[in-house]
Amino acid sequence: YLTPGASFFPWQNMAEAAKQLHIKIGSVKRTKKEFDAYLKEEKAQRSKVEAMKADGAEEADVKKQIEVLNDTLTVIPDTRQRLQKYTHELSDFLTKHFEAALDDADEATKTLVMDGRQLLSEISTSLGISLDGASAGAESAEVDTAPETDF
Repeated sequence: YLTPGASFFPWQNMAEAAKQLHIKIGSVKRTKKEFDAYLKEEKAQRSKVEAMKADGAEEADVKKQIEVLNDTLTVIPDTRQRLQKYTHELSDFLTKHFEAALDDADEATKTLVMDGRQLLSEISTSLGISLDGASAGAESAEVDTAPETDF
């Protein structure tokens, strides 16, 4: 039951909703940065392993670098899944709290909403996901991110 003066709108005012939006955008940005760093690291490690093999490096050194590559490959699926989760949460939050109420928002909040929508667009394009209610689990199943050790 609602107490007197309580609202069905969980964010009592636009400022609180904007604060929550800022937090969600920050989570998505941080996780995207982490995911991109792991992808960059994977590419660098693959190049390093190939170069070591081409240069005839000792097998033990090559094996160690393959272990490093496999460690990176192990964290990529988890990071991608977290990025998808945070992206879907941001999308749902924007839809629920800022779809129609944007007319009453100040310029800073409008800018924040636009930044959030732009971020969602970038991530859905880069990950190849749809944000129209599809589950994150179904999307992550489409990508083969199993560690490779055959070179």
